[in-house]
Amino acid sequence: MKKNHVVLLIFSLIILVAVLTNPNQDRHKEVLKNKLNAYLQKSMKKSHTKSKNKWEQAGQALGIMLGGALIDQITDNLVSTDNYVLFSTTKITWEGQAKVIGIGAFGNVFISEKVDKLLNEQLKNNIH
Repeated sequence: MKKNHVVLLIFSLIILVAVLTNPNQDRHKEVLKNKLNAYLQKSMKKSHTKSKNKWEQAGQALGIMLGGALIDQITDNLVSTDNYVLFSTTKITWEGQAKVIGIGAFGNVFISEKVDKLLNEQLKNNIH
């Protein structure tokens, strides 16, 4: 085979893999839910030191459960994706404005570092 044919074949295979492994909307939501649930758990742990009081522990567990349910509802209602065949984007719509907060490609979803910075900033503000 000629060198051009090999390059074209490899390029075609990469495009085919990108199309077949482009994450769907459920995957985008799952990644964002995991990130928000991790933030919730970190927030609860930092705001409440480990207590030996069973009532406080039960309250904390209930808070995490209710927070998780709220996160599920929020992401289901506010998060959407745009599929561009080779890749997809994660969008959140708030007060009529949609913002891209992530990108998905080759079976992975990457949420913007701006989201991490915002969550960490909120965590610091809630503790002080």
